[in-house]
Amino acid sequence: MAVTTDNIRDLLNRPRGLNNGTINEYITIRTAEVNKKARAAGLYGVGADDAPTDALKESAIKFMVCVDCLRVLIDTIPAVVPEKEMGTSDIRFNRQLSSFEASANKAMGLIEEAGGSAFAVKKTASRISGTAPAALAGSLDSEN
Repeated sequence: MAVTTDNIRDLLNRPRGLNNGTINEYITIRTAEVNKKARAAGLYGVGADDAPTDALKESAIKFMVCVDCLRVLIDTIPAVVPEKEMGTSDIRFNRQLSSFEASANKAMGLIEEAGGSAFAVKKTASRISGTAPAALAGSLDSEN
């Protein structure tokens, strides 16, 4: 199942002033970001059981798009909401934003590689390691 504009509208309780073009653009941007950051099976020792599922990736995309859309709504509230309702809507959107930001960060933490990628600590013919001056200077003869 792909993330749709209706999914986002439902999560945000169908707010006024949010158009489909905006939602679609954010879905495109966030889908690319999530797919790039997600651990993939076969890379860095990630097995099929450890790789994030499509459902988990879609959840992260939904949360991130909701955060983006809420920011747009907060910025454009004066143009869409009557003045007497502005304060209530602003408070509600800000609370939703806090909640969705926390959920988006948690979801991204579950799917992305900790620290960006895996790394090796032993030296090879093309890379050195260690903290001693000889090792840091490029000497492969060091036992560091």
